Amino acid sequence: MALLKCKQCGNDVASNAAACPKCGAPVPRGRSVLKLALFVCIGGVFSLCFLGTCVSAVRGADRASSRGSGSAGSSKVDAPARPAPKMVELRTLLSEYSDNEVRADSNFKDQVIQTSGVVDDVKKDIMDSVYVTIGTGRQYEIPQVQCFVSDEQVKKAASLSKGTRIGVRGRVQGLMMNVLVHDCEFVDL
Repeated sequence: MALLKCKQCGNDVASNAAACPKCGAPVPRGRSVLKLALFVCIGGVFSLCFLGTCVSAVRGADRASSRGSGSAGSSKVDAPARPAPKMVELRTLLSEYSDNEVRADSNFKDQVIQTSGVVDDVKKDIMDSVYVTIGTGRQYEIPQVQCFVSDEQVKKAASLSKGTRIGVRGRVQGLMMNVLVHDCEFVDL
């Protein structure tokens, strides 16, 4: 049994007492289990989001450095040809990920796709990476496609407005709240 100080009178009170014997004030209790569990859950979600963003940023940096790590004398002719993008209807991509993430990953993950949709947001994540979310135009649509753009595409992203119809090409990384697509380029419709 531990002794606690009464907040009202400063008297020593047993931790299992219902009230202070001197003034009758209730004994302070620790955090409830429900509050503690809620705190841990919310902290866990934020940690996962932060970790996912960090991992995707590291993967993007690794990919960028591997692309630029060729010899100094190499020419553009030596660079491997970019794979032709898989043309995908945005509605199909989003419904596949909503219906069955495992099947959608087997069909789209690590594939270069090209699709078009309506701009919902143009923002930066906590690592200052610029991204554009596109959807079908429906209100409160989840998931959407979250396109992380390269430094060369930032000016074009800055010129976009909510509600603008755009085409994008990039490599699908999977689902994390939204369908993540990296190395995005904006393409003409």
